Amino acid sequence: MELRCGMPSDIPFIYRLEKLYIEEIENDQLARWQDSIERHLKQWVNSLPHTTIAHLRDIPIGYLFWEREGEKAVIASVNVDPSFRRRGVGSALLRSFEGEARLAGCSVAELGFVIHNPARHLYERCGYQTAGVKGRYLLMIKHL
Repeated sequence: MELRCGMPSDIPFIYRLEKLYIEEIENDQLARWQDSIERHLKQWVNSLPHTTIAHLRDIPIGYLFWEREGEKAVIASVNVDPSFRRRGVGSALLRSFEGEARLAGCSVAELGFVIHNPARHLYERCGYQTAGVKGRYLLMIKHL
């Protein structure tokens, strides 16, 4: 597995995994998500400079993109193709993001996810700590 910067040609891959996530984890939000697809597309394109793609033999298998909020680096999305989960892809993406955020001068990494998302175990293993709850979302942080 290798990591590289996101490119415009990765947008269809990101779309597929984002849609799969919504269908599997937050299905009650699917119609709302679809109604906002133009906003999501703009976010994905604007975030390409802060997008990392994990790939295996030129096939994308996961991604992470983040946005800066002052000294915080906020993970907007991290996702791994279901057939490649539990193989270290998510951990590699998080380590890469943390290094990039440190180089950008960020001192804190933050992410939020729906409380019942099983990825919580990955974030805890990688040193993220619960920082609060916002509605149905759990917020976690890590000092970089």
